[in-house]
Amino acid sequence: MGWKKVCEVADVPKGEMKNFSIGAFEVMVIHGDNGHLVVPPSCPHMENALADGFFDGCVLTCNKHLWQWSIPDAQPIGVAEQALLRYPSEIRDAAIWAEVETELQYCHEDECE
Repeated sequence: MGWKKVCEVADVPKGEMKNFSIGAFEVMVIHGDNGHLVVPPSCPHMENALADGFFDGCVLTCNKHLWQWSIPDAQPIGVAEQALLRYPSEIRDAAIWAEVETELQYCHEDECE
């Protein structure tokens, strides 16, 4: 699939996150205090929708079990045991583009064996 336009930068105001469809799957754009991040839309722990969580511009918190990640580096904080997967992304002509060769998916406990 290669590089695809996800959305306009203005579609996701600073401090917010929003899901977008890219072909047959969804991604979530997070606009943090230090830039944008494009990730799979579910929590790596239990597949809860990250868009239902909380985001203060620097820390994303899943509302199901309170796993947290620092944004924009997607590294786990506190009880979170796994970093968020990230699509390579960049800003081009006031739009957010992501390299989406394949859908990034987490290996959940019941699917890993």
